[in-house]
Amino acid sequence: MARSKAFEPSQALDKAMKLFWRNGYERTSVGDLIAAMGINRGSLYDTFGDKQALYEGCLNRYSEVYASRIVNTLSQPLPVYPTLRRLFDNVVDLVHEDRSNWGCLMANTASELSLHDDRAAELVKAHFLRLEQAFTAFLERGMASGELAADLDARAYGRTLTVSFTGLATLAKTQVPRDFLKDVVETALQPFQ
Repeated sequence: MARSKAFEPSQALDKAMKLFWRNGYERTSVGDLIAAMGINRGSLYDTFGDKQALYEGCLNRYSEVYASRIVNTLSQPLPVYPTLRRLFDNVVDLVHEDRSNWGCLMANTASELSLHDDRAAELVKAHFLRLEQAFTAFLERGMASGELAADLDARAYGRTLTVSFTGLATLAKTQVPRDFLKDVVETALQPFQ
């Protein structure tokens, strides 16, 4: 009969994700992970595999938790500009509420690992394509309802919104002034007012 785990895997995964998010893949050791997750080495390997497999699990968890919130919002029949404004303003607010902000885990991974880790690159690409598809579909619904111009290039703007949104989260790490970020939001959302 199999023993039950003395820890909750999803909670341990969240702790590992936050550690990777803060420190990056290379600067996080297995010892750091064990300490942060509150488990022993055997439990880490038995439950999550090696460090690389755990990291991939963390990337999937990040997409599941954080990207799903955005995708779910964009899948609702909501007015275009106020919805986009709320999403973007939330990122700006987060930047200035949490001075130790770690940016976007997917953008961090793209910078750190994507050039030499094909699996990480695939997960990052899938994440950003998912956001682009959600923004594009949201804009297409706005066009269909007459809220946006019928000739708007929804796909091009969906991609632009994805880059702008990710860029705002990434700039969190630099602690740029709030007015810098607000200017980015104003410009990115101008076509939808």
